[in-house]
Amino acid sequence: MKRVLTLFLVLICMLSLVACDKATGSGEPVRSGDVSDMPESDKNVFGEKEQTQQAIIESISGTITRIDEDKIYDLTEEEVKIIADIIDNGTWHTEGAAECANDCKLIIDERTYYYHSECGTFNDKANNQNLPVTAEEKESINVILAQYITLGLE
Repeated sequence: MKRVLTLFLVLICMLSLVACDKATGSGEPVRSGDVSDMPESDKNVFGEKEQTQQAIIESISGTITRIDEDKIYDLTEEEVKIIADIIDNGTWHTEGAAECANDCKLIIDERTYYYHSECGTFNDKANNQNLPVTAEEKESINVILAQYITLGLE
């Protein structure tokens, strides 16, 4: 009877050790802080965190205000991207701001632009330049802005 009981206790101890090893992993320590030494599952989590941080860095903000009002509206990230692409890829005229009447003020990524929705012109007063946009770009911009403010001068 003692032998059976001893054998039973040894079996329970062995099963406990096996279960403990499975719960804690392979038992091989990571020797350095290098990503290549990490288990594959940890590499994926590390990569996802890095991508999330990069996306936060790359995200830009934007607001719009009608010239004769004080209310400020936040644009969505997608709307800001559309407008920022037009501004960044357009051909700026450096001979000064356009003489047209601006009906709204946009702040895109901490840069201020004034926009005239009727003729489709951005004015960058800080850099004394203007950007006339194409008819298609004007339509895209005006559709976005009309969701927030009344376009045109009253």
